[in-house]
Amino acid sequence: IEACAGKSIEIVYLRGNTERKASLTPVFSKNENCYKAGVYLKDNGAGLGTVTYIVPNSLEFGGLGHGICESDGGKLVPISRGAVVNVGIDGVEKGKSGTPGELRGHFKSGKSGSLLQNTDCGVFGVLATLPEGLPCEPLSLGLRDEVKEGRAYIWSTLEGNVPRRYEIEISNIDRSAAAGKCFSVKVTDKALIDASGGIVQGMSGSPIIQNGKLIGAVTHVMINDPTAGYGIFIENMLSAANASVQ
Repeated sequence: IEACAGKSIEIVYLRGNTERKASLTPVFSKNENCYKAGVYLKDNGAGLGTVTYIVPNSLEFGGLGHGICESDGGKLVPISRGAVVNVGIDGVEKGKSGTPGELRGHFKSGKSGSLLQNTDCGVFGVLATLPEGLPCEPLSLGLRDEVKEGRAYIWSTLEGNVPRRYEIEISNIDRSAAAGKCFSVKVTDKALIDASGGIVQGMSGSPIIQNGKLIGAVTHVMINDPTAGYGIFIENMLSAANASVQ
């Protein structure tokens, strides 16, 4: 565009799944001393989320348990590649009825991995190295038929960059669910409720452990009750990542 010398250029773009073409005549910007399109393009985005699992041998990872979507239309954002960076957690804004809370943090310098997929069941990619300070040894997978109503726990980081274990209750299991709302999650841990009010933005992807197995991840919070939300089966995440269940 900057090299067009004032001549019209052809733009090829996608609207939905349809490829279209348009003619655009750039305008010279005196302030920037170059030709500009006069069009705002949103070509990047950043956010804070939680990693659900890491495969030690391959360093493949999955997180969030839901996709990254456009804020206005709610559509899944198509990506070709993204960067993974470490985050420092600075604090938490507590959730309350009608207003979800959120983790507050800052991005650290340097790239720690690559984001390769954005799907309805989570984001997936490859890390450069195995992170330090993992909260537990490798776990077996708990398949959907093994998930039971009742007690479980999650790992999440609210302060000090140290993952901590918090108790939850699982109910309303839908074993036929194919996306991110497979069962209900209720926070019962007083320490988590006191610290954050329950589930807050940034905790999506927090791994859920039941009977010593990884069964899924936290995906959503209920707007009117921050202690309640939803979880996704780990099988759904692995399927979306084109990984085999082992």
